[in-house]
Amino acid sequence: MWQKTLFITFLFYIFALLQSSFFTHFNLFGVVPNLVFALFFSISFFEKNDNYFQVIVYAAIAGFFLDIFSFPYVGPSFAFLIIIGILLKKIQSLLKEKENNYPFAYFLPLFVIFLLIYNLSISFYLYIPDFAKIVSLFNWKIIFLLCYNSIFAALFFYIHEKIFGK
Repeated sequence: MWQKTLFITFLFYIFALLQSSFFTHFNLFGVVPNLVFALFFSISFFEKNDNYFQVIVYAAIAGFFLDIFSFPYVGPSFAFLIIIGILLKKIQSLLKEKENNYPFAYFLPLFVIFLLIYNLSISFYLYIPDFAKIVSLFNWKIIFLLCYNSIFAALFFYIHEKIFGK
């Protein structure tokens, strides 16, 4: 079990490096993919519904790397990812699928909703004194950000399906 957590920590680190170094040079319309969030969501999505502790561990690791490589403060991504991970597991338990077999039709809409919640939460946290910046977040870039990140999330979904089967 600890080998899996160690490997996932390594993946989060590699994706955080890619996100903050390589993909910043290949941004589209000023949007960089959030690979760490997409990986966190994919891993949490396929985790067993009753395994909240493991989701919290993944959220802590992913939030740490997002905060270290992206934001001037340590803590907001950590907290928001824990909340998102727990909400995701609650929603999945309400869907009542058998044997944790969730189709892509559940995955992508949930990913888009939670990515939007994450980005808006981070924005509210960082720009709380400046209401004009918060209002400026609701433009066409947020739609492009959701589409751009959905491509990577879909890729992670299909990689998981190929590796671990249905």
